Amino acid sequence: MLAALFLVLAACSGDSEEAGSSDDNGNDGGDDASSEEDSGEVFTYDYFDASGPGEDINTSETELGKMFEEETGVNFDIEHIVGDVNQKIGTMIASGEYPHLLNAEQSTDAVIDAGGFIPLNDLLEEHAPNIMKMYGPYLELMKRDDGNIYVISSGAAHGYKKPANLNQGAWFIKRDVLRELGYPQPKTLDDFFSIVEEYTAANPQIDGADTIGFTALTHDWRFFALSNQPMHLAGYPNDGGALIDMDTREAEVYQNKEITKNWLEKLNEINDKGLFDQEAFTQNYDEYLAKITSGRVVGFFDYRWQAAQALDTLDQDDDIYNDYMGFPVVFDENVKDQYLDPIGFTASPGMGITVGTPEEDQIRIIKYLDHIAKEETQKLITWGIEGETYEVDDDGRYYRTEEQVDETSLTEFRDSFGFTYFEWGWPRMNGMYEDGNAVEPPKQEEVASMMYDEGDQEFLDAYEIETFTGLFSEPDERPWYPAYDAPIETGSDAQLYEQQLDDLMKRKYPEIIFSAPSEFDSQWESYLGEFEGLNPEAYEEVITNFVQKKAELVESSRE
Repeated sequence: MLAALFLVLAACSGDSEEAGSSDDNGNDGGDDASSEEDSGEVFTYDYFDASGPGEDINTSETELGKMFEEETGVNFDIEHIVGDVNQKIGTMIASGEYPHLLNAEQSTDAVIDAGGFIPLNDLLEEHAPNIMKMYGPYLELMKRDDGNIYVISSGAAHGYKKPANLNQGAWFIKRDVLRELGYPQPKTLDDFFSIVEEYTAANPQIDGADTIGFTALTHDWRFFALSNQPMHLAGYPNDGGALIDMDTREAEVYQNKEITKNWLEKLNEINDKGLFDQEAFTQNYDEYLAKITSGRVVGFFDYRWQAAQALDTLDQDDDIYNDYMGFPVVFDENVKDQYLDPIGFTASPGMGITVGTPEEDQIRIIKYLDHIAKEETQKLITWGIEGETYEVDDDGRYYRTEEQVDETSLTEFRDSFGFTYFEWGWPRMNGMYEDGNAVEPPKQEEVASMMYDEGDQEFLDAYEIETFTGLFSEPDERPWYPAYDAPIETGSDAQLYEQQLDDLMKRKYPEIIFSAPSEFDSQWESYLGEFEGLNPEAYEEVITNFVQKKAELVESSRE
């Protein structure tokens, strides 16, 4: 009997130790990821990233990811989007089967409405002091109407730093074109297309293939790369589907306004001249990038981050004239351009933990994200390792040597080190660190000057600028920016307007652009007739309320 009793007691003791133990402070260690970290056990979670294509990889296969695994006991299998985002996320919603961590991009609201994300409020307060610090000024903006935070976006702004190189919208012209025409500087839309027309007429073929005067990105959700242009040309920043009045902070849609008519009329005109890419509305994203890389395209508009894969490839080409240079083009020369983003915070899209993830795994994941949010980790993610990928001078300023600039610009190195996978999407600062160094190395003057080769310097000298944003105006302050971050409730009148407008533009814009010039007015009137059947007022009301509330929260946080 005594032997049996000892066996029972021993078993109970073992069960108690497995369930969790208390630390010196009396805290229960049963849900603490650190206990597994100390044991050397590694936990792998699924992360689906719908922000763009990429190589599927486990984070531990990168140098950064391996470091983070050793420090947290966690790694992630990253899967990137292939095909239609809405369809992929829609399948997840219908099945109720989600990865542990999810960035649903433009389908974020749909996942929230379907109950696919868990509220993060308690997890953040209990286990994520670094995230709370980084996003402190924006925590109220991250909450939905029910008071819950479901996703953590990438980019908590801490001060404005004008970039040395473009990452946002610009009108790109091939360098070979600029050189051949004597380095013209297009300031207006007419200037831009005059350059395109002159060069195409003189060079109907490039490397044995037909020259494409102007192409456009219209595939899937990226259609905004074409439809946003009236806003930019009129001197507004990228606030999405509406213009925001600087004084009243009221939103007004522009897709039925004169500025949109002028934009479409210009495309109709250049199409009649044979300058508009006839495949612009049928090519997919990869085909669009390949076309730019081919060197056949004279000019295009895009957000640099969207065309980065093609432009980075050209930047590494031995022929310096195959690359492109961006310009801040507007309708009228007297209009101030607003292509560079002002300080802003975007609460969505972002990454969230999904339902069905066990509580202990939720804690491990949020602690991993909190580790990412440490300033020392942020510097690893953006700058790398001191003495290897950057140096520090006597004044504490970060810089890179020429060899380090070359190495950190190589796609192969960026992939293997982890820059490619960690720079965006995860919790991330934007602007400046507490010590005054820029978060992004290319925004640091000491780095920007080292990144330019002789080919770059030729064009900087030709346009009498020191950096490739030298021709761009600094942005006006907009405490609500960006307005496109407004949460649109699924099934609401505002959401219905967005969907109907998107369908209308995708159907009618090709008809308007490809029509004979003599038919343009009738095509435009046909488009307006269908637009009048929509309900833009519902959308304007949602955006106006969001802009005014966000501006009030941001301004009050500064007091």
